[in-house]
Amino acid sequence: MYKYLYIYNYSPHEQELCEMEFRQIFHTQMKSKYYFTNQFFDYTRSVFIKGRLDIFQSSQNFDEIVAYIEQAKLCYYDFKVIYLKNEITHVHYQETIENCKRVALPIDGSVNMQNPKVVFAITKIEDTWYFGIYHDEVNWSDHYEKPHSYSHSLNLRDARTIVNIAVGNDLSLKVIDPCCGVGTVVLEALSMGIDIEGYDINRYVSYQARLNLEHYGYDPLVIQKQDMLTIDKKYDVTIIDIPYGVYSPFSYEQQLELLKGTLSLAPKLLLVSHIPMNQELETMGYTILDRAMIKKGNFQRYMTLCFQKAI
Repeated sequence: MYKYLYIYNYSPHEQELCEMEFRQIFHTQMKSKYYFTNQFFDYTRSVFIKGRLDIFQSSQNFDEIVAYIEQAKLCYYDFKVIYLKNEITHVHYQETIENCKRVALPIDGSVNMQNPKVVFAITKIEDTWYFGIYHDEVNWSDHYEKPHSYSHSLNLRDARTIVNIAVGNDLSLKVIDPCCGVGTVVLEALSMGIDIEGYDINRYVSYQARLNLEHYGYDPLVIQKQDMLTIDKKYDVTIIDIPYGVYSPFSYEQQLELLKGTLSLAPKLLLVSHIPMNQELETMGYTILDRAMIKKGNFQRYMTLCFQKAI
């Protein structure tokens, strides 16, 4: 029996990015919005995961679910029981109500439908019922209100996702964002407990980035004003949203110069660019590990994860 069920949701234009994050976290292809696994993952890291069901019992026979609860002698105070709808299997509403009652009845303690401390959930996917504790906390959405931002900045959802893609399951990696702008990537990484440093060549922008960090209680000196080409420290991963001509006075040649500068910073690179740069990366000595594209209207961004062939 699997231990966890992760429930995903995403907009159509985010599907490629969601699937790329999924591959780096679970090391397999995403085939459904419902993923069963024995791998524990802090679901609050991902903007695409609606919740996680910690599975206590599963069976094709619902009576066996009830029998398990009776035998387990569960006791919880301030709990409630819900039915998790899914896109795979439809269960009639009245049946879900009756089954929730059958599950709640043998649990000792007290029910609290308005402010529960524990949420039990049941769901049926294909021909199997699942029962367990459901978690759906979101702890990153407040970052939408950061004091300083620009319309062309990487949005919070994308920033958080590319951090997950860059580090995968290893939160001990040391990360650098050498063109950090107002610090969205840095902020999201810090909120996940990741060791990251940010740099920006623009004095005013780097100052605003520090104000954003300070607003949320983080050390503002994590971000410094410095040209990335003069950084002589070593990191495990570089995340760079490369400046480009529409909003920044950077020519294609200058973009290539910045990309070359990443070679001395870290062996692993997550590049965000407005055009595909696979050939340029491979010419510089990178091996492409994974990639995705986000497209909204006429605007598009390419996310490319790569590793240096020789270090």
